[in-house]
Amino acid sequence: MQTLIHNWYWARASAGPYTIIASNITATAVYGFETQIVYMLAKDGKIIADDDANVSFETDRVAVESKTGKPVADVTRYTYNHADTRFVASFEREETILQAIFTDRMPYLKRIVARLIGFDGAYHRFTGEVTIEKFEGGARVESFDDRAIWELMYFGKSRL
Repeated sequence: MQTLIHNWYWARASAGPYTIIASNITATAVYGFETQIVYMLAKDGKIIADDDANVSFETDRVAVESKTGKPVADVTRYTYNHADTRFVASFEREETILQAIFTDRMPYLKRIVARLIGFDGAYHRFTGEVTIEKFEGGARVESFDDRAIWELMYFGKSRL
């Protein structure tokens, strides 16, 4: 996977009648760090939005995490636009519940080789609040929030 994927955010959450599964995947340098969004939003168990071409992804309040050296966003947001309807799913980090540096878990010799070739992959898992909002025209017509869990996986070196 590290030959194809530089990093990704992945999330799954439910709030009110909504369930979302979403990811923002960034390819390696060989593929120009192109991004691909995978997105599915369901209401009451029925898929209502899943056209990735209508989704944008953004991050806010990004800082380099001291243990892993990777940039981590306090807020990740997926916005789905179709005609006059817009859904915004925002994940706001409250706690980092797992940080793993992959080379730390390798046997000693493999760890040395991995570090010599520059591999510094890391994994983060977060908890916080997800808010799912629906807008018709410019007006917010629904808003639900709940607890959520999501992750950030890094195979490549930080680009900051």
